[in-house]
Amino acid sequence: MSEIILFGATGMTGQRAAAELEAAGASFALAGRDPVKHAHVASRFPSADVRIAELDDHDALVRAFTNAKVVLACTGPAGVTNERLLVAALAAGAHYVDLGGEQAFLHAAYERHESTARRAERVAISGAGVDCVLGDWAAAWAAAYVCGMERDPIGDAVRDRSIDRLADDRPLDDVAVSYVFDDLTLSPGGQRAALARLHDRSFVWRSDRWEQVAPASQRRRINAGLEMGGERDVVSFPGGDVITLPRHLAAKQIQTFASTSRRAGTMTALRWLARVAPFVPKRATDALATYAPSDEEYARTKFAVVAQARRGFASAQVTVRGQDLYRTSAVIAAWIARQLAARSTGPVGMRAPSELFRPEPALREVAEAAGLVVEPSFA
Repeated sequence: MSEIILFGATGMTGQRAAAELEAAGASFALAGRDPVKHAHVASRFPSADVRIAELDDHDALVRAFTNAKVVLACTGPAGVTNERLLVAALAAGAHYVDLGGEQAFLHAAYERHESTARRAERVAISGAGVDCVLGDWAAAWAAAYVCGMERDPIGDAVRDRSIDRLADDRPLDDVAVSYVFDDLTLSPGGQRAALARLHDRSFVWRSDRWEQVAPASQRRRINAGLEMGGERDVVSFPGGDVITLPRHLAAKQIQTFASTSRRAGTMTALRWLARVAPFVPKRATDALATYAPSDEEYARTKFAVVAQARRGFASAQVTVRGQDLYRTSAVIAAWIARQLAARSTGPVGMRAPSELFRPEPALREVAEAAGLVVEPSFA
């Protein structure tokens, strides 16, 4: 019996996640739609079984996931593929993990499937990559410091019980998570997903509710460290953290931002693209030709996740820096899948990252595995 079923192992992130699972000695199987491609990938992982199932065949997916503890989905775009995988995983009695940090998918998934996951007594966690997990953990850690909370014990990353919502009695004034990139290289699927996000509704959390805002309509100044060019502008961006953070953190405003370049002209172009994209038919952006980068180009991408929390005159910032967006996401997703496979008890349902893991020790464990630098402003 394989404890973890990796669906989408033929993709770039899926192959990296399989390598991480094998290196950790995890028991896993490969699942997906194409038997020829999976046979090729399986030749690199001889201990892993192969299970073939089409995305539109619910019964076949359930059979493929039966007897697994965790289903790890490395497919995308999330809005097209992941709901079917989530439903099948829960029907098979497995926990579910994916890398779909798209805000629109997360918002819909919590509304539609939380009660199903709770009744099944299983965990479903989406956005288990750089986009969402790192921001959720970093923001929760910064907020806990602002609230005067004691540090979580190092080495005890997995929660064994549910937590109360932080700052419910006195909400924070502002929580912001910024994703900053240098030499950003996106996979063909990532390119399509990024364009699709400009057509999605974009949410910001204000006064205990989600409000719609236009992507790239707001701007702020952040400092991601000298390695990332020091101070630079970021623009509002529909990140998944806006959906996950309000579940465990009370704040008057929660918003996500992004910067894809240090050049002011490039950021101005991004804002204009976000403004005109809604007027371009979605089928036109779907038809755009995508570029397939090399492994060397992926490895050159540098990123920083900057989480800021403020209440009154008290503020804190946690910055996480790394390189190679897709390998890092694979490390994070594989780590989460392994923790859930080994877990004996804990919160169930559709959960945010900080509801399942203690932010500081989880960040430090993942940072060690992925070669990340974690810098809290208060330590």
